[in-house]
Amino acid sequence: MAKGSSKRGGARADRPRLLVASDDGRVFEHDTLELALDTGLDVVRAAHKDVIPIPKDWALMAMPGTRPVGYDPTTGRFETVTSFVDDDGVPFAPWAVAVHPPPGYVRAFHPAAEYQDTTHPDVKLRRLAEEEAQRKKGTLAILDGGDEAARPGLPLWAYTAAGMTSKGPVAGLFLADEVSRWEPRLFYRADLDEKIAARLADDPDNRVLAQLARCGKDYLCCCAQNIFYERWEGALPIAPACTAACLGCLSKEPAWETPVPQKRLGFQPTVEEIARVIVHHLERAPEPMISFGQGCEGEPTMNGPVIVEAIARARAQTKRGVINLNTNGSRPETIRACARAGCGALRVSINTFDRELWAAYYRPSDFTFDDVIRSLYVGRDEGMHLSINLLLWPGWTDRMAEIDAISKLVDDGALQMIQLRNLCVDPGHFRTMLPPRERRGIVLGVKGFVAELRRRHPALRFGTFNPRLAADWYREVPAFAGRL
Repeated sequence: MAKGSSKRGGARADRPRLLVASDDGRVFEHDTLELALDTGLDVVRAAHKDVIPIPKDWALMAMPGTRPVGYDPTTGRFETVTSFVDDDGVPFAPWAVAVHPPPGYVRAFHPAAEYQDTTHPDVKLRRLAEEEAQRKKGTLAILDGGDEAARPGLPLWAYTAAGMTSKGPVAGLFLADEVSRWEPRLFYRADLDEKIAARLADDPDNRVLAQLARCGKDYLCCCAQNIFYERWEGALPIAPACTAACLGCLSKEPAWETPVPQKRLGFQPTVEEIARVIVHHLERAPEPMISFGQGCEGEPTMNGPVIVEAIARARAQTKRGVINLNTNGSRPETIRACARAGCGALRVSINTFDRELWAAYYRPSDFTFDDVIRSLYVGRDEGMHLSINLLLWPGWTDRMAEIDAISKLVDDGALQMIQLRNLCVDPGHFRTMLPPRERRGIVLGVKGFVAELRRRHPALRFGTFNPRLAADWYREVPAFAGRL
């Protein structure tokens, strides 16, 4: 990850400049090329309407295994940059540069880049594991330095186009939600350790709390920290296993033990452990919400009897606040049972309404796309607040076909909110999984996608975070609180 940038002299064009990165983390502005944007179908010249200013302290990310593509205004052509000279006159092979949108922001454009390796990440990881095993046996030589050709894909970030102007850096994204409860200054505070210690002392044998302490401190999970600050939405991880094997899973460590952003909890909590966390949080927090289905767990509905009984036991003690279930939608009848026990909100994760690509990404073990859709209708019939966690990929999710599928859910009363999230996968491989242009139909762009859905359904809510359902004023806020 690059931490800064190096500027070049000379006149600056009015449009954003292309950024390139060296393998030691330095970022440079290109002398002659402008920023180019990848729509997911085409590479286009960046216009001012396509980008927004971003804070200078946002980290710029180098993309190993790529070559940046920029726009040459003198020729009107796009150019792949294969060599660049640093400030000391030393040439190097540059990498593309990106930013990862923080919570509340949504990617509108990919970085324009050529990907040198599009092998499936699992294939590469198995290859690395086999080579490591051979090295341990002494049958394969240990290589000096890194072996870039063996990289197991890019880390799981939402790589977004970034460039530089005379006023500072810009990126191809937009604000999708208000962030008043999610500003960094509200988290990672000096008193967190004290809060965690006090809460653990109140319930020292609760393994769920111990997991949340790890999530709050080590993984910097805001919802986990909220448990200890006793406010707003709190996390409640309960599932060590999952019904899917998503390409973009953030918590499951494969057998070859490649790094993941956060490790999944390694135990099955008891009903009593779960219920105690629910009741404590809902009774004390302002605008209280407790959410199953966090980043450090699998699918919370896998163990139906435990989650249903825990909800029922908690609701026998408090009616306050909202119990929310984040799920992949694989267990519709468990969702029904959760609703009847006292769970009032449902968020179903989905990346597309195309069955083939949905299956290729989620890699479900024992459920189908029809189960996912049925879960939303079950939620409707049980009176739950219904959201989808829509994992966006510019050039695919922003198709008219996806809009039509979403519109049917809205018209049927099975969807009240879309949470716009960025699909975090290795882009080099994932783009090879997508159907060709002729199968995509009309593509509106991500901003156009949101605008068309807002036109069709003025009451449909948009955001990034779970809605503030426990706030008295929630129904009065605009359906879209961001800025396109």
